[in-house]
Amino acid sequence: MATQKRKSILVPILIWAVIAVVIVGAGAYFYTREPEIEVTTGKVERCMVEETISSIASGTVMPKERSMVAAGSLGTISKVLVEEGDKVNEGDLLVELDHKELDAQLALTQANLKVGQSRLEQARIAAKIYEEISATRVSQVTAQLDQAQLDFNRVKELSEKKAVSQSDFEKVALAVRVARETKAAAEASQKENLVRAEEIRSAEAAIEQMEAAVRVAEAARDRALVRAPFPGVIAKKILQVGEAVAMGLPLLQMVRLDDCYIEAPFDEANTAQIRLGQEVRLNLDPYPGMTFKGEVVYISPVVTVNKELTRTLDIKVQILEQQEKFMPGMSSDVTIIVQRKENVLAVPSESLVRDEFAYVIENGHAVHHNVKLGIGNWEQQEVLEGLEEGQTIITSVAIKALKDGSKVRVVSELGSGG
Repeated sequence: MATQKRKSILVPILIWAVIAVVIVGAGAYFYTREPEIEVTTGKVERCMVEETISSIASGTVMPKERSMVAAGSLGTISKVLVEEGDKVNEGDLLVELDHKELDAQLALTQANLKVGQSRLEQARIAAKIYEEISATRVSQVTAQLDQAQLDFNRVKELSEKKAVSQSDFEKVALAVRVARETKAAAEASQKENLVRAEEIRSAEAAIEQMEAAVRVAEAARDRALVRAPFPGVIAKKILQVGEAVAMGLPLLQMVRLDDCYIEAPFDEANTAQIRLGQEVRLNLDPYPGMTFKGEVVYISPVVTVNKELTRTLDIKVQILEQQEKFMPGMSSDVTIIVQRKENVLAVPSESLVRDEFAYVIENGHAVHHNVKLGIGNWEQQEVLEGLEEGQTIITSVAIKALKDGSKVRVVSELGSGG
């Protein structure tokens, strides 16, 4: 009986002892086993790597041509022929100021010109007629003088032979003298042609003045007709029909859409890296996932000090493709490609710690590797020394517990558990 009683007491004790051993062993294992850290990874591989710099603020799409279209004269708006958003060609009529008085002045100068042209034509005709008459008269009196001279010579011969009377000789001598005087008078009258020519020149000068007056009147009238200075789009109407305007007062805002560029600020620290002709990558918020090509075409000769006392270098980028997607005023991310290398060893930039070292997974553990880097950007970095192609590299280096020798478990994303 005593033996059975001892057995019944020992069995529970042994059971609880085993349980205690199991619990203690499990606890010891739990507290002594090496913990695993979940990490994400990438590969050390060969690819194309770019060195890029980005603007410190979004660039702005700017039209190469923009204008506050102004009135060329005083007046009142009688017509506005366009609406905001309308596309227009160079020379299209946009706004008319009241030009009734200017039209009347132009009509008056044109009428004066017609009168002057008529007077000039009359002077030319009169001069031509008088020239023909005077030439004919000179020709006639010359013929009369020639005949009188022949008669005089014949009678003189007869007079010397006493074949004619003295009175007949005196008559032919008188006729010669009269003919000579008549010819001299006719030739003198030809000089009046010079006066006629001067009258024509005076009339021609008057015509030039009248033509100039017409041009002045036309220019004054044309200033009341406001036309598009270049092909573009109406961005804003500033004044409406019936409003009075002064010379130079803006009426409309116009921009040219087919020839825009990007203006963007870069940190002054990047000044030495920026050069004309560099390739530029452009991104627009309305077109996510799309990238557009550009080229650096202007670098400011001065560094700008902003209100925040930051210093920036402004550049201009020519848009090389799909201009129609770039609207003036739109923002654009601007990235300059400074350098590009093909088929170089590279790693994701997020896998680097202070650009000094990285963790490679070896036998399930994180192993510290010092690295020497080449060119790169926020996505990728060229590796010159310290890593080999094909190695698996930890990208989630921001985990505080991660250190050299840590046991790791690879997951597709942190918190996924696998």
